[in-house]
Amino acid sequence: MKYFISILLIGLLSHTSLFAQYYYNDIIATENTNQYQKLLKQNKIRSIKIINKDIDGSVVEDFLVEQMINADASVITTSSQTSKGNKSVLKSFFTNNTIAKTTNEGDGVSNTTFYTYDEKGKIQYIESFTKDTFITTQSNELHEWQYNNNGIPERLLKIKNKKDTTVVSFVVDENNLVVEEHWKRNGKEIEVYYYYYNNKNKLTDIVRYNQRAKKMLPDFMYEYDANGNIKKMIQVIAGGTNYNTWYYTYNTNGLKEKEVCYDKKKQLLGSLEYLYNN
Repeated sequence: MKYFISILLIGLLSHTSLFAQYYYNDIIATENTNQYQKLLKQNKIRSIKIINKDIDGSVVEDFLVEQMINADASVITTSSQTSKGNKSVLKSFFTNNTIAKTTNEGDGVSNTTFYTYDEKGKIQYIESFTKDTFITTQSNELHEWQYNNNGIPERLLKIKNKKDTTVVSFVVDENNLVVEEHWKRNGKEIEVYYYYYNNKNKLTDIVRYNQRAKKMLPDFMYEYDANGNIKKMIQVIAGGTNYNTWYYTYNTNGLKEKEVCYDKKKQLLGSLEYLYNN
């Protein structure tokens, strides 16, 4: 259960996954965030309470997650608290229905991220500033995106603390879909991700070489319902061959209603239920 809660909080309190695929995290996840905000605005949702249930179906009372949405959905505040008293608050700020800034405070660490778009509405810069008040350290990371003439990502410069640069290049197929992501640092390739899609151009697999298994394995696999919502996600645990499987259901308005998580042995880890208020 502790592992399930930690995975949940990472997903709720950040706009990234547990892995670092930049195309997915910066482009796809940002688009998903913008679509989520529009859906909340369209349905005039003002608050969401997330109920965590244990494997026996009982409510985990000492785990609290709530989202508050202001009148025009320009600010979404996600608050969480665990039994150990750990608290986190993520605020997401939107301009013209696109994410412009996030602030995340919790456990002595603060993070602020700014999103800048080009004249075509494409992500141009994502810059984050992180401060750890316990050990008084600060860090900065800038993502500078470049696109081809068709508006498809061509290259990314990831610059850490204004000096450590990783160059990420992308391979695009005949459908203008990103199918490969190559990382290079100091001229040496350090990682490669492969993206696969279904016949509706929906992402189905993110694959890379798994060092422990010594073969190509997916980090993520996705299945979709008739409305294009993710109904199933398989997530490989970082650095290993174990994985969790998530199942999602939605209400008639397209809002997530429930998600259930199982481990590799198909044992229930926990579930979440979403309660919406106008």
